[in-house]
Amino acid sequence: MIDFQPLLKLSYWFDRRPPALEQNFQNFFFYFFGAMLVLALIINVLVRKKKKEDPWVAQGFQKISSWCLTMGIAGLALVFFSFERLPVLSMRFFFILWVIGAIVWAVFIVKFFVKKIPAEKRKIKEHQNMKKYIPGNK
Repeated sequence: MIDFQPLLKLSYWFDRRPPALEQNFQNFFFYFFGAMLVLALIINVLVRKKKKEDPWVAQGFQKISSWCLTMGIAGLALVFFSFERLPVLSMRFFFILWVIGAIVWAVFIVKFFVKKIPAEKRKIKEHQNMKKYIPGNK
């Protein structure tokens, strides 16, 4: 059974020389961050193919790809620092910063999909409706 008691102590998060991660956690984090990198590459390839169909959605997925790439690389660096038990750089506090940064960035991406894309599509549709009443080249 997992003991959650150490998670409540500040010394656990701010220890300058924390013990190495358990092998199960280390493997999980390594594969999780590696999967983020692979996902970023897959999204990037798909976005390049679909960019002409809907540029706004493609831009949103490009943001997701950038998020996955950056968070994957940063996460792998954290796992490496923890594996090597480097003083200060392997502090578990950096995992908290990683999670906070990932959540904040993800909120901005969701905001882009929920607010910005519909607003821009609405503007384009309104512009096209106005354009059909203006004389000139069609």
